Amino acid sequence: MDFQTAHEAFIGAHLERRSGERKGRLERGHDHGEKLFLQQVWWLVKGDFEHLHPEYELQDWMGRSYFADFAWLPPGWIRLLIEIKGFSSHVRDMDRHKFCRELNR
Repeated sequence: MDFQTAHEAFIGAHLERRSGERKGRLERGHDHGEKLFLQQVWWLVKGDFEHLHPEYELQDWMGRSYFADFAWLPPGWIRLLIEIKGFSSHVRDMDRHKFCRELNR
């Protein structure tokens, strides 16, 4: 299976299982940078999207909900959160408060 077909199936399957803000976040949050990471890094290393969850909701250290770009949750004790940082939304347009919150994440 090629990347494009696998990616469409991957995102489609996650959209079908979600509703409300979790679904909206995936529709809005999975953009160019995230897809580029999947194509140029993840797909080359893993060759599949098994156990990978886009726009994964969790709580930060203060109990606030946020969405990590990806969570890789295979069976067992290994867990990996992946954040893709684009320049415009994470650096250029960020004030001091948002920058500190991003560092804590």
